[in-house]
Amino acid sequence: MATATATATETTTTTQDFGYKLPYLFRRFSRFIMSESLVLESTPADGVRVLAFNRPTKRNALSQDLIREFLDKLSVASVDAKVKTIVITGGSSFFCAGADIKEISVLDAEGARQCRYLENLCQGLQNVRKPMIAAVEGMALGGGLEVALACDMIYASNTGKFGLPEVSIGLLPGAGGTQRLTNAVGKYKAMQMILLGSPISAQEARAAGLVADTFEAGTVLDNVMHVAARLASMSPTAVSLAKEAICRSDSLGRDDEFERSLYYYAFGTADKREGVGAFLEKRAPSWAR
Repeated sequence: MATATATATETTTTTQDFGYKLPYLFRRFSRFIMSESLVLESTPADGVRVLAFNRPTKRNALSQDLIREFLDKLSVASVDAKVKTIVITGGSSFFCAGADIKEISVLDAEGARQCRYLENLCQGLQNVRKPMIAAVEGMALGGGLEVALACDMIYASNTGKFGLPEVSIGLLPGAGGTQRLTNAVGKYKAMQMILLGSPISAQEARAAGLVADTFEAGTVLDNVMHVAARLASMSPTAVSLAKEAICRSDSLGRDDEFERSLYYYAFGTADKREGVGAFLEKRAPSWAR
């Protein structure tokens, strides 16, 4: 644990070390409320709310507890009149490693459908009308990339990697990945990334139009804060309407429900059981033929 001083109030707050040096604005204005919180929040600049995944020992994997806490804080930020821009970030090596494999391992097709696995995450992100920016240090994989894809801008470190490796455990992306990635980079690049499960570098992601810009490792949040502060200074109404218009264009022809139906079906397959089992047992999978 590290200790950060909130100079504005001359009080001291205990904060989580993200694995890299917190940028100046973050150090000066952050007021993290710490305990065992899985999502840290702060308002480091006027109009900017930062939500940071805080499950470092699990590479910020999306457990149901983390998702619930994230959506609770996202919902509060989305209706707070003082918040104009929301920044979502993680740690230095992993923005987010995706869904929690141990939780996936106990779900079959019926269980996944009944609990509508990840649907709350999709809907919660989709319902936010304020602009959201993903500040990605390190890797954004699986559900982590899907969270970033649900944001309105993605900025990344030049050492970052992006991937949807679900096929390697006998599944497919289930939080909008097949739809949003295809819209972002086109059918053929999306096919390469999803069917092969191969991550791409931040440079490739930028060239493909997935990432707005890249920065030196450890400086992404610093740079994103400048973007977020500028965005927060714009007309909230105009920004909200512009986002709505762009998202409507993006969603035409998209079918998240169809993706989700295939995703839940995959939970009942032998390949899912073998893939997840192999992952947890740290061995190569032996697929049914």
